[in-house]
Amino acid sequence: MKTVDYTARGNTGVLVGGEGGSAFSLDDQDAYCLWRREKLMRLERAHKQAPTPISNPQTLTRADSESLLAQIADSNLALYRWDAAPSDEQDMDEWLLAFASQFGLCALEDHRSANHNGVVRIENAQGGGRGFYIPYTDKAISWHTDGYYNYHGQDRAVRAMALHCARQAREGGENRLLDHELAYIRMRDEGEAALRLLFHPQAMTIPEATDDAGRCRAQNTGPVFFVDAAGRLAMRYTARKKFVDWRDGATRKAAETLLALIDSEPLARRVKMTAGEGVLCNNVLHDRASFRNGDDSQRLLCRIRFHNVIDLTARN
Repeated sequence: MKTVDYTARGNTGVLVGGEGGSAFSLDDQDAYCLWRREKLMRLERAHKQAPTPISNPQTLTRADSESLLAQIADSNLALYRWDAAPSDEQDMDEWLLAFASQFGLCALEDHRSANHNGVVRIENAQGGGRGFYIPYTDKAISWHTDGYYNYHGQDRAVRAMALHCARQAREGGENRLLDHELAYIRMRDEGEAALRLLFHPQAMTIPEATDDAGRCRAQNTGPVFFVDAAGRLAMRYTARKKFVDWRDGATRKAAETLLALIDSEPLARRVKMTAGEGVLCNNVLHDRASFRNGDDSQRLLCRIRFHNVIDLTARN
């Protein structure tokens, strides 16, 4: 029987002590069962966690960082609430970047909709090509991880992000959030054969797309689940029905099983972020309900994405 220290490597799924092992190896059932039991207890705890109040996001207290890191260690995500508000867009960018940097997040994604600071503003856009893509409308968005259409290997995948609400909509716009490690658990419990298909390096292809401004996004192929060199599980996924090609019929069926499990998951977090609230995460699964703006309430979320993961050892 293995002896295990689950805190030594955070939420990597690498078991430390005794013989070791990896919960993300489909050939290591003992390691998986040990990790699974602890992980589910952590997720139950995180499901009840209130957002962490933060007085100064640019300089976190030790209590602030420990509260957020505890949430992330449990569920790969942390909810927070800033008690102060930035005065303008430039301040918002600086606050977000400073906030994220305190968790070791520095490898910014070069997103074409980002401003010069690397921050993307997600709103109901008018013109300019962005309205071609659903995130920049008021429509619902199905389950996905960020950057699923822009995978260029493990080192250039989107691994972490901060999503901050600057203004909420008048109605709607709720998000559901789900740890990708829990999706892995549900899928593995359902049957390893289907899960193996989703680990295939050509499991999911996003076809080439050209927006209203004539800009082309190249075809992109990669796995749904993968494990990085440090033993951490990551996910690249979209539940959309159009503009996605599965490797074969069996993989498509596996994806349908995955969606059914995700959509019925009782430990998914449902939140409606108001101004000053946000989520810091290791690119967990999330969706968005449709929303309706009012004249004085135009929904605006600010997002920054990173190619590295949150440093669970970070302390202020």
